[in-house]
Amino acid sequence: MLANLKHWLVALAVVFATGCGGPNPPGANEGKPAVASPGAGVKATDDFKIVIITNGSSPFWDACDRGLKDAGEKLGVRVELVRNDASEGGQIRRLEQLASQSDVKGVGISVLEADASGVAEQMLALRKKGVHVITVDSDGPAEARAAFVGTNNLEGGRELGRLAAQLRPEGGQAVAFVGLMGAQNARERVGGFKEGLGEKIELIDTMEDQVNESKARNNVTTALANHPKLNILAGIWSYNAPAITDVLQANGRRKEFTTVAFDAEPNALVAMEQGLLDAMVVQNPYEMGYTGVTLLYHMIKEDKGAVDGLLKGETVYDTGLKVVVPDDSSPLKSKYRVTLGDFRTWLTEKGLEGS
Repeated sequence: MLANLKHWLVALAVVFATGCGGPNPPGANEGKPAVASPGAGVKATDDFKIVIITNGSSPFWDACDRGLKDAGEKLGVRVELVRNDASEGGQIRRLEQLASQSDVKGVGISVLEADASGVAEQMLALRKKGVHVITVDSDGPAEARAAFVGTNNLEGGRELGRLAAQLRPEGGQAVAFVGLMGAQNARERVGGFKEGLGEKIELIDTMEDQVNESKARNNVTTALANHPKLNILAGIWSYNAPAITDVLQANGRRKEFTTVAFDAEPNALVAMEQGLLDAMVVQNPYEMGYTGVTLLYHMIKEDKGAVDGLLKGETVYDTGLKVVVPDDSSPLKSKYRVTLGDFRTWLTEKGLEGS
């Protein structure tokens, strides 16, 4: 009788240890990246993981992370957003780490430098292993990825230029501020911006900050000092808008300049509310995360019909644009136009603080 009781107690202990998810043995997760769950109350139905690697750690990526997790919850698949340190070497290391993880079957990456051969080599190496690879936000070499999910950056740049031209019909001089001109999205946005400005406005400088927010502010200060006829300031990457508005506010020179920018970080939204930003061309990083994961999932499952339904025979999925203006009194015209109030409503519906 005592022996049977002992066996029963041992079995009961095993059930509780297994069912309650007790702590892992020491070192069990050592060296392994954190894994995002597929969503509260949802059990992953597929034993693989989809990962998206960012270019840096801007709040821009918070919205992408939300979209990625929403897609993971809907599809029942493990997902993870891996934030890069704004370096090419960082992206190479992260791709190498993913290559060693047998459960990673799909990877999306925002390529930091379009001409960075090392990143492209790692992308190709993953594809040779059977991992599906796409780019999001910023494209890379076409041969290194299956598809690009993101903004039509050339059109976005043109729209930014058209907005500035509407606000400065008399013409003037513009300076654009950006993290790295080597990134494909930066090249296309700046090129489009120059086109959109038209003949009366000259783009006199494009200033890089190497994804350093202190340098981004210093660049604005330098531009104001070096170009006395400057009257248009344009932010190309998400944190450039707050850098522009911080400097103008500190110097009391807001009224001298037209300010336009890409993206809508939380600080940029506050700046627009305070009258410091005239217009924002806003991307949809939520959709980049959501559709990026969805596309990779269907590629992994070899669901050609679903893949074709998203890409429609192309290799690019355009996540769209919005032009955010302060309110209905704004004179700006755009087919993408929404007011700040309506845009905030959209953010709330998605559970986002910025985009």
